[in-house]
Amino acid sequence: LVTFIQPQEIARAQEAMASNAVESRALPSSYTIIQLLKSFSGYNKWMSDAARGGTVAKFTSQLEDLLEGVPRKSMVAFSDNLATKASLLLNRGRRYAYEKDFVKAVKDFDEAYALVEDKDGSDESDHDEVKKAIVTAMGNVDYCRLLEWCGMCKHLRFDLKGALECYERCSELEPENTEILVKRAGVKMDGANYSDADALFKEALALNPTASDALLHRANLRMLQQRVPESETDLDTCIRLYPNNLLARLRLATVCMAKEDLDGAKKMLEKAEEYDPDSSEVHCYRGELHFARGDFNEAKSEFQKAMECDTSNPTPYVNAALAVVNTPSAMGAMPDFAEAIRLLEKAIEVDPMFHAAYVQLGQMKLSMATDLSRAKEVVELYDKGLEYCRTPEELRDICSMRILTVAQIDAAHALHMETLNMQ
Repeated sequence: LVTFIQPQEIARAQEAMASNAVESRALPSSYTIIQLLKSFSGYNKWMSDAARGGTVAKFTSQLEDLLEGVPRKSMVAFSDNLATKASLLLNRGRRYAYEKDFVKAVKDFDEAYALVEDKDGSDESDHDEVKKAIVTAMGNVDYCRLLEWCGMCKHLRFDLKGALECYERCSELEPENTEILVKRAGVKMDGANYSDADALFKEALALNPTASDALLHRANLRMLQQRVPESETDLDTCIRLYPNNLLARLRLATVCMAKEDLDGAKKMLEKAEEYDPDSSEVHCYRGELHFARGDFNEAKSEFQKAMECDTSNPTPYVNAALAVVNTPSAMGAMPDFAEAIRLLEKAIEVDPMFHAAYVQLGQMKLSMATDLSRAKEVVELYDKGLEYCRTPEELRDICSMRILTVAQIDAAHALHMETLNMQ
């Protein structure tokens, strides 16, 4: 049934997703965005520059002071005015990003990009000439940084084609910028084009063999390719070069767990905790290690610490829910499904795009549905999950579960049953 219906359902969901303009697509949670930004080597520099560069109020005031209605026929003045506005929007967008207000940041970056692309003048005969003049007036540095931020924003909204276009243009202007090569590789990875991603990582590391982000992200690629020893080598190299790189230590702990080297994972997490004892991620990974060993109470304790360190991290809520339902109960009592459901709902609350929460919550709610109306709520949950799917794999998962749930409800109706429970 699933094999027959799934392609049609996926096509329907993809059509609905494609009908939404890129600009209207929801962003990942702030937590997810920050974790991604931190994985790149330029994170500390742009954060420092944004902190020193000025406040939102300063840039807003400067934008308000700009002249309005400069005539297009005055090419130099017109281009200079748009270039100045685009640079101010870029700087304000970076400040918004520094303050973790990513919705406003993306809005500024999108507006700046529209200006340098001369979107309002796309039908004018001098369109190409004006675009070139705006870029020249803006300057290579600001233009490249705008392309970089716009590439990131498009990638976050899973506009892979648009992201690559921005990054590749940036690479043409800054061919030795390894971070842009790494970001291009990340887009290729999300598009499942692993060979191109691998080539971009090689190019980046040829330019700079000590590029931490290239080593870190290539290790992720190696894991996706099931080339575990090579992933481990990249992470070992990254840690040797940058001993305080928390992300590399956490990823290496994951590699150790994948190899069932739980002692190695424990040592790596202990070292990571030395560098950042208040890291939500460290406690979350330690919880996963306890979970792998069957120490569910210890796992729940670590997941709770992870939540306390950062309430916006969705992963410990899902992991804690799984620990709750897997904890052996006294005298054969049922697990505390109500608590598990609460935790899964909290995960979706803090991150509506957290795919794993929809998967676990849907299965749990369906197993506990006391009547068909409760079962229909699961379909509604999957419909919500489909709105936030970013990848074909996520679409397939949710679509498959939705199909099976609808089929069970329809069968129950046909048999005049009031519940999915056959007993």
